[in-house]
Amino acid sequence: MINKIKLAAFTAVATLGLYSASSAADTIVTTYITINIVDENPALGFSDPTAAAPVGGNPGMTVGEQRREAYKKSAEIWGAILQPEVHITVQATFAPLTCTATGAVLGAAGTLTVWSDFGGESFPNTWYSAALANHLTGEDLGGSDPDPALEAPPFADEIISFFNSTLGQPDSGLCSTIAWYYGFDHNGPPGSIDFLNVLTHELGHGLGFQSFASRLSGAAFLGLPDQWSRFQRDNLLAGKHWDQMIDIERQFSTANGPHLVWTGPNLTSAAPSVLGPAKVIFVNEPAANQGTELPFGTASFGPAVPDAGITDDVAATSPADGCGAITNDVSGKIALINRGTCTFTSKAVNAEDAGAIAVIIANNVPDPTPPGLGGTDPTVTIPTVSVTQAGGVLLGTAGTNVTIGAPNAAGLLAGADPAGLVKLYAPAAVAVGSSVSHFDVSASPNLLMEPFINADLGVNDPAKGVDLTDEFLADIGWNGEVSCPVDSNDGATVVIGGCNSGVPNRQGRYALTPSKSWLPGKSGFIAGGCFLADVIDSCQPLLNVSKGQYQSCIVNATSDLTQQGLISKDEASRMNVCAASL
Repeated sequence: MINKIKLAAFTAVATLGLYSASSAADTIVTTYITINIVDENPALGFSDPTAAAPVGGNPGMTVGEQRREAYKKSAEIWGAILQPEVHITVQATFAPLTCTATGAVLGAAGTLTVWSDFGGESFPNTWYSAALANHLTGEDLGGSDPDPALEAPPFADEIISFFNSTLGQPDSGLCSTIAWYYGFDHNGPPGSIDFLNVLTHELGHGLGFQSFASRLSGAAFLGLPDQWSRFQRDNLLAGKHWDQMIDIERQFSTANGPHLVWTGPNLTSAAPSVLGPAKVIFVNEPAANQGTELPFGTASFGPAVPDAGITDDVAATSPADGCGAITNDVSGKIALINRGTCTFTSKAVNAEDAGAIAVIIANNVPDPTPPGLGGTDPTVTIPTVSVTQAGGVLLGTAGTNVTIGAPNAAGLLAGADPAGLVKLYAPAAVAVGSSVSHFDVSASPNLLMEPFINADLGVNDPAKGVDLTDEFLADIGWNGEVSCPVDSNDGATVVIGGCNSGVPNRQGRYALTPSKSWLPGKSGFIAGGCFLADVIDSCQPLLNVSKGQYQSCIVNATSDLTQQGLISKDEASRMNVCAASL
């Protein structure tokens, strides 16, 4: 049975009362993607009449026209890369969003509906974003007429997007100090936000760079995994993928830092050609800590760490949080500042005013992942990086001298684990809008789908804006192929605990029925995979609980596969014999 469900991710925005149905459809049509404009107040959005000079290849003569041209450009970028089989419709609006003294919501996007068992899917019992589901089945499952308003029935549009119209407006908190840059050349003035990069990032989410599981509880959406979860592995949880976990395991994995990785073959293969060598903070002195390597996160503001690195003494600031004038001598040194109290940019400005040549911001909570440093301030001209709380304690030792940006001794890729698997963003402090559905901030060069839009994206190279994102989307099905995780069990036969069942290990579309009462936890766990052996291996964690539960899992799994017609009764019997022999 085909399942279509409206995703509730943007329900809070829809209830703000900002939007009403348009009297007539206002659309921008490109070869593969249509932009459905659903502005409630056209003067604030795509019909903003404010005069604007053409800039950076954008020919628009008003702010509204430049926004239309930017949407058209991003649609053309994604359309040319993915060449979807079915036309995609994107809801688009500009509206006043949150702006405070310390932060602002730039915008958001995602799939409007999710689909399972629609025909053409790589795996049954699995959620797919609307645009990808249409692409795989070759028909517009939700209907082709644009929806009449933002999140309005019949929910036929595939992607929903909205952006902040307040940037650059007076008396709007932080938004008063920054403005959208609508040029296509990624060469905006200091203090501006590159709209094309932000938009291309957000449309990437709508195309499928998006996990549907709850970040807070770990619950799979309505009990089914999404296509994303089949490639999402936690190295610390016995190497299990998210579709093989129960809720509490996914909840833990959401905040499991550098251990959450992507196992898709296209992304893994492309990573070495895009990611550079991992850089670290190398401790030169004191002797007790000499040779220690600390990972660091980067900032979306200020210059990047130079290729040659930065070597100098470290000086902890007073006040320790760097909020306010720094009273101790940090001139010509690397300022060490604790996270908290004020913005990252404020800390960097205060350190620079005191003569520091670089800034290290230490986290104020235990977390194995250095925090990403968001914000924008054109006055910051020195590099700023972050370290973990433990790293900050170590760097606070008297007489510390370091090199920021030294090569990692192990020769790892920046943003990948030792096996070359690209890391996903999973900080200890879960961010509902950012955790899991982004690349980790340790990636270098910076990637489009990191949680922060960095200033060096797409510089003088518009094609750089998709870096590894198109390979990621290929893994979940946009290339029209069924991809298997690189760690799939593709042995010739199914082997259970050293016992060779002799059953051919066929590749297939394996997923067990989620309503079965015998499934461990029954709260989102679905044994499955690309190969028959993957299904059996899904039971493996139960061996740590009891041999009986492990054997029962295999018996029930083979029974389910037999009922689906995926294996014969003889093959089920042979695998059960092996399980019973343990």
